[in-house]
Amino acid sequence: MSTVIYARQSLDKDGQGTAVDRQLVECRALAAAHGLTVSREFVDNDVSASKGVRPEFTKLLSLIQTGDVETIIVWHTDRLYRRVKDLVEIVETAEKNALRILTVRAGELDLTTPAGRMLAGMLGHAARYEVEQKGARQVASNAQRAKAGSWQFSNRPYGYERVNGSVQVVEDEAAVIREAYKRYLAGETYYAIAENFNVRNIPTTNGGPWTVSQLRARLANPAYAGIRLYKGEEVSEGDWEPLITRDNWEQFKSAKQRRKTPHTWSNRTKYLLSGIALCGVCGGRMMARPDYPRPKNGIPQPAKIAYACTSNWCVQRNQARVDELVESVLIARLSLPDASKLIRPKVDIEPMLAKSADLRQRKDDLALALAEGLLTMAAVREASGGLTKQIDALQRQISAADGDSKLVNLIQAEDVADHWHSKLTLAQRRGIIGTLTSITIRKQKNTRVFDPEDVAIEWLS
Repeated sequence: MSTVIYARQSLDKDGQGTAVDRQLVECRALAAAHGLTVSREFVDNDVSASKGVRPEFTKLLSLIQTGDVETIIVWHTDRLYRRVKDLVEIVETAEKNALRILTVRAGELDLTTPAGRMLAGMLGHAARYEVEQKGARQVASNAQRAKAGSWQFSNRPYGYERVNGSVQVVEDEAAVIREAYKRYLAGETYYAIAENFNVRNIPTTNGGPWTVSQLRARLANPAYAGIRLYKGEEVSEGDWEPLITRDNWEQFKSAKQRRKTPHTWSNRTKYLLSGIALCGVCGGRMMARPDYPRPKNGIPQPAKIAYACTSNWCVQRNQARVDELVESVLIARLSLPDASKLIRPKVDIEPMLAKSADLRQRKDDLALALAEGLLTMAAVREASGGLTKQIDALQRQISAADGDSKLVNLIQAEDVADHWHSKLTLAQRRGIIGTLTSITIRKQKNTRVFDPEDVAIEWLS
């Protein structure tokens, strides 16, 4: 039989374990006063007794169950147990093995007697009451702070930091958030925005790349508009500087509601020109899709990937052959001595974003006019097509206006082809192609023969 000490604290704010150290000092003094020799000390630091797992407490229970512990010394019973479940485990063990609890602040408990067990239960219920009261006080305090507009956060939100207890704007990150809202309102998808940020090497708070889910979560945060939520409901104006206006926030919510297709990484293209190449017949976007050849001798053949016009199914062309052609032309051009002429100076994209948003609103207005019978379907289709071409042209200008650092490194590489294939990600290669060229795939004269002349590559610089 032996004497052990158990010490615990719920929250170790400074990581130094000073509270448990003080418990151990007083517990050792109590052991000495009773003439007891401590054989082992168990310490759970920064662990709550009312929730979570206490590894040292679990080890202590195992020793009690084997009858190797006669006396437990604790600073107070609430250090040992706060849940009835824990007390039951200790009592059940004590009924089989003589066990007493010595406490610095609550006296001695003999769990082998009815009176000792009753007192232990009373102390346990008192501890539980204090936990619940503390929780209630915390909830009330949180609600009060929320109504006062105070923003409490444990993980630093992108665009903000806490300085001397005050929430301050991180200007570089704030500019990224404002740009993301503007681009989304101008019609870009979460994926396109995140991909562009990664091409430009803009890091997240943890230094990693942007993902669609991260960007969506950031933009869905009403705190950027200075709105304080509590339990999902708006309760007050925040006491911090907002990054966007309330009007911007309402526009964002409306735009998000209008988007019918969720933009997730499952939509992410795996192919170089998917969504970039244009149909030479109708001007629609070419997307990668499986192309199933005719069976040979009744045996199905494996599918190949083709770029196809998904607007009107005008044109279809083998993906691998088109990619090979476009990449070879691009690499050859970027290997020439005057390739640096393709690098454009940075330009202000704000007017382009505003114009793009205006054009998209005009498309929405066309749909409303059609619904109200003010325009015919033919008139709407014609006007909408013109607006779409203007929007696409603006989008190419916006994409071309930033992210030239990868292009500079590519042009300056000793081996452009090797740098293109080994140093750049698919997203970066797509960004450069979209910046420098417009790819149009014409209707082929002979469907059985791949003719490079049917793939028009127009240089935008």
